[in-house]
Amino acid sequence: MDGTFGFENDFDQEYDDQIGSNSISSLRDGTLFLVDCSSSMFVRAEVEDKTLFEKCMKAIQNMYQQKIYGSDKDFLGIVFFGTEQNNTSEDFPHIYTLQELDQPSAERIKEIEQFSTNFDFKNFRQEYGNSNEYALNKVFWWCSNMFSLITQKLDTRRIMLFTRKDHPHENDKTLEKLAKNKSKDLYDVGIILEVVPVVLEGEKFDFSKFYADALMLSEEEIKLLPDPAENFEELEKTVRSKDHKRRPYTHLNLEFDNNLSISCSVFNLVRECSKPTKIKLDKKTNVETKTVTRRFNPDTGEILFASDTKLALDIFGKRIAFEQDEIKSIKRFGNPALRLIGFKDLKTIKPYMYVKPGHFLYPDEKSIEGSTTLFGALLQKCLEKEKFILCEMICRINTPPRLVALYPQQEEVEEKIQMIPPGFHVLYLPFADDIRQIDRMKIHKLLNCLRNVLINLSSNIAQKILKILLYKNFGSKLKLLL
Repeated sequence: MDGTFGFENDFDQEYDDQIGSNSISSLRDGTLFLVDCSSSMFVRAEVEDKTLFEKCMKAIQNMYQQKIYGSDKDFLGIVFFGTEQNNTSEDFPHIYTLQELDQPSAERIKEIEQFSTNFDFKNFRQEYGNSNEYALNKVFWWCSNMFSLITQKLDTRRIMLFTRKDHPHENDKTLEKLAKNKSKDLYDVGIILEVVPVVLEGEKFDFSKFYADALMLSEEEIKLLPDPAENFEELEKTVRSKDHKRRPYTHLNLEFDNNLSISCSVFNLVRECSKPTKIKLDKKTNVETKTVTRRFNPDTGEILFASDTKLALDIFGKRIAFEQDEIKSIKRFGNPALRLIGFKDLKTIKPYMYVKPGHFLYPDEKSIEGSTTLFGALLQKCLEKEKFILCEMICRINTPPRLVALYPQQEEVEEKIQMIPPGFHVLYLPFADDIRQIDRMKIHKLLNCLRNVLINLSSNIAQKILKILLYKNFGSKLKLLL
């Protein structure tokens, strides 16, 4: 077992702790598609009619179309590298920005279609050209500059690199070192670099030559990587899986005492699918309207500001006013965290203790270094001793504390694919008044009474039905007998 204990840092880490789970869909993502345009990308297999470059552009086009339906506020962009022409600057040669980072639209999809559907290689060579003289460190630098120009807050910034070369600067160790250093700089500023290998049938893509160091992958992580895409279906599946959003509900520190804590990400396994919020439009211009609330003094009609109003409560005939700081302090029970109380046997968790859907706990290595190692050791010991962790949990600043049980879960891997991840299930525990004390003798007597009542009612109903049937079928004969 490697040092990561099966934990992978592939989750979106930047998340505002003050945003509720119902507003997760309102966050924006930024994805920059980086496409290799060197001569090695413009070859095709004997049984296929599309080049590797066309497959990449088709997968990008499908991603644009999916974003319009699912996440139309996300930012997408396309950058070619390995071209003869460039539209950036003299400092960034062989880089061509096809589309700036912006929201997907029909016009942008039509522009991509000329490379995915009606591709003309001769026109491409005349307009863009091919070159193998690019520097990957400058390509990463230019992508970082594009993200810095976005004024809106992006929850995730991702670069998706499509290439066939597993060792781009094989003959130039200086450029190779610069590219690796720049990829680590992207990691430090919160930009996720994803590599999508595109190869012909029978070819291999060796991450250990260059991208293992660039992506900071261990040998165990390299072994778990899926095989490179050889056809369009596999390529599209790879792109879709890398773009899949796995945002944490919140980030919490698991505090063992005042001097020791680890950082964890909390994920929702089940979440209610809420309706989109209503948007009010002006009936004449169809422009989105904004709601503005103002308070007036009923006596003078003067506009009141926030500093002019206070929250008051009537107690025994006296009106007591509260300051804003006092109201905030009343609602605050402590800083958001998971505070360890103790350990108990797994057998003490009963099905009737279920209160509401829980969460899943996963280590967050970026916030506190070493969290994954200690989290893995704690999980392994809980599994060996069949114990769960009893904790006090405060999710948000203004939420009351709850007692939770951290229930351990063992990792399961089948054919290099992680089927069940390792971690802790966060189970909410009921308070004493949540569990009703039931008198079983009273319930037994009540059931017997109800049973007798139901028997009497059913017998009366059966007799009435029988009389009706007898009268309908044998009414005249019954009259003669009488």
